[in-house]
Amino acid sequence: MVPLSILHPLSSILVFTMTNTLATTVILTLLAGCASNNTAVSHGKTTALDSANLIEMTEDMTAKILRDPEIQSALSQKTKLKVVIQPVENKMIGEVLPRGAKEAYIARLRSLLQERAPNQFTWVVNRDAWYNLRDKELDPGPDPTRVQPEYALTARFSSITDESSKHRSSYYLCVYNLTDINTGQTLWTDKYEVKKSAVKGFLD
Repeated sequence: MVPLSILHPLSSILVFTMTNTLATTVILTLLAGCASNNTAVSHGKTTALDSANLIEMTEDMTAKILRDPEIQSALSQKTKLKVVIQPVENKMIGEVLPRGAKEAYIARLRSLLQERAPNQFTWVVNRDAWYNLRDKELDPGPDPTRVQPEYALTARFSSITDESSKHRSSYYLCVYNLTDINTGQTLWTDKYEVKKSAVKGFLD
């Protein structure tokens, strides 16, 4: 079985194919023997977002942020943008995104921006995490002056899934935003789209 990935600027289609007659015969045999447990998940393959999507998505968003004219204009006025990050907002249908994954899709983007443009952004810990850290590490007392973020880097993931007894396909729309906290104005927004397909019953 050979996975073939066909990438498009706005979508990536993952198609699993079998390339010879003998392999097709094996598939039919497996389908017959797995009728009682005929799901892609049970065979170890899903159409869920994975680490390859994480890397591709954050690399793409990093490049788009760094060349965006509106962001460059804001930087020319402020020198550095004070940015707070928030975990991904999960609006996907039937897809669970654990807390760690929600943070990873934003944290890797922040890390790439810090690596490639260290003089353009000041990263501010979000308020809940900041208070939690203070409670653990500092004695109770007056709140110190916290650097106030000016922008919030956020993401919202949505999905549409089409599923039958033999096939499952999922389309994902992952939208990132850099928003001015004080005015609510969106300074930058862009998206990553991917469609993933899998045939049930024989994927291992």
